[in-house]
Amino acid sequence: MLSLATSSSRNRQAEIIEVVVRNGWGYFRSQLSFDAKPQKPSLPLPEVLVKILIDLGPTFVKLGQILSTRPDLLSPEYIEALETLQSDVPALPWHEVAPVLEAELHHPLQQLFAEVEPQAIAAGSLAQVHRGKLTNGDVVAIKVQRPGIGQVIEQDLQVLQSLAEIFKDSLGEAYDLPGLVEEFQTSLSGELDFRREARNTEQLGRNLAKSSLWRAGQVVVPRVYAELTSEQVLTLEWIEGVKLAQATLPPSRQADLAALATQVIMQQMFLDGFFHADPHPGNFLYIGDEQENRIALLDCGMVAILDPQTRRILTDLLVGIIYQQPRQVAQAIRELGFTQLEVDIRAIESSFDRLLRRFYTRPLEEINMAELLNEALRIPRENKIQMPGTIGLFTKAVANVEGIARQLDPLFPFVDVARPVIERSIQQRLLGPKIVQDATRSTLYLSRFLIQFPQRLDVLVDRLERSELGLNIRWRDRPEYQQSLSKAMRRQTLALVSGGTMISGALLLAAGSSASSTLPAGFTLLWSQGLIGAGLTLGAWVVLEFILRP
Repeated sequence: MLSLATSSSRNRQAEIIEVVVRNGWGYFRSQLSFDAKPQKPSLPLPEVLVKILIDLGPTFVKLGQILSTRPDLLSPEYIEALETLQSDVPALPWHEVAPVLEAELHHPLQQLFAEVEPQAIAAGSLAQVHRGKLTNGDVVAIKVQRPGIGQVIEQDLQVLQSLAEIFKDSLGEAYDLPGLVEEFQTSLSGELDFRREARNTEQLGRNLAKSSLWRAGQVVVPRVYAELTSEQVLTLEWIEGVKLAQATLPPSRQADLAALATQVIMQQMFLDGFFHADPHPGNFLYIGDEQENRIALLDCGMVAILDPQTRRILTDLLVGIIYQQPRQVAQAIRELGFTQLEVDIRAIESSFDRLLRRFYTRPLEEINMAELLNEALRIPRENKIQMPGTIGLFTKAVANVEGIARQLDPLFPFVDVARPVIERSIQQRLLGPKIVQDATRSTLYLSRFLIQFPQRLDVLVDRLERSELGLNIRWRDRPEYQQSLSKAMRRQTLALVSGGTMISGALLLAAGSSASSTLPAGFTLLWSQGLIGAGLTLGAWVVLEFILRP
């Protein structure tokens, strides 16, 4: 029988067990020894899972909402069911919220606000929002955390950690349960610290303000009032607008608005590596006028970071999808994920080939990128390849923004709108400001490889002689072998030096002004031309020697 004795609250443990058993999760019952015969590891039916999460309260509702962003873990019927979870709950009365505001901001409310509406304009399981006005006349949105919610969540997280340890052996092949709980804990901790949300909001605002994909001022993020923000209180600029789908515009303006919203999210993912992970329709506002489309992006509590390596792989993945390259898609999935089992990469490649052929028989405007990505993530899921959580958030964000875009423009061509951003991402990777450092690092790596190459080749030949690689070769001591080996090593070394030198020179030359900003004027051009010239000379030498002394 399972034991949850490691949790700090036996009452909460008992409540969770009672709720799960009452809702009829057969596998959980069998693990608790209520059934004589243990069942095969399985999740409850989607509707049962949703009912369990609702009955268990706000922490588990949040867990379900995050799981709804993981099509790499769960099949579409589970994702669809979990997407129905809402954290909307009745707002607390003002007399319970006001003390939190005063305690967090360390001043009486009358000194900070000219007025605060006692009736909340929105309420969720973690916080509620009130409209207020500062003494200088600025209208603000005041987000206040529910009293005591932090302690409730901390207790529930301890129970979840215990459950993850219990089920990790039976479900570990498909799900890294302790890792998922840790990921959930990190995400939820971020949502509970409103100072982090304030930093996220400011970072997104800076990134979106400097984009070259749209005009200055077309995309805005609310201003943060740092002096009125704390761990449990967040004060933001109040932005007046309507949801994008409610904007009444001519068809051409609707199509432009759809493209703008999509580019906003695509830039964050592929150019900035820092993106709003919950861009649902309620978090986009239309604030434009008769002359120009303008949008505001709200609620930056859930964000995700894509490191340069993940961004590179995701770019390769999208390029493979857009240009119908199944091998590239399969390789990107393999690089992104990890597995405890051997995988058949050719079988995975064939699966992607069939998938892309099925989708690209449709007209371009009928290709649903969210559906395609969900189908693409089904393949690693079925092959027991575990994907990082950011991939689920990436897919969910794409699905959300594509849904918004298709509401505005039913024939919205996602692939066409995404292509320029992807191409700019590739250009940024090749010609970005770190190109000099990357070229230097690559040159150093190549130099180290060339120095070690003779020794590694000698080790390889030695292993071949001893048949450690399944071959039986006895020609190492023969004079003709020694002469041939020496000649081959010299030519290969020269060829590698030639190629590396030309590549380094070409990278420096392509970097242009971005490299020159860190080096004296004209130095980059001379250095790159010198490297290319030296590489060509060495290359010509190798070719001539091969022709004249074969």
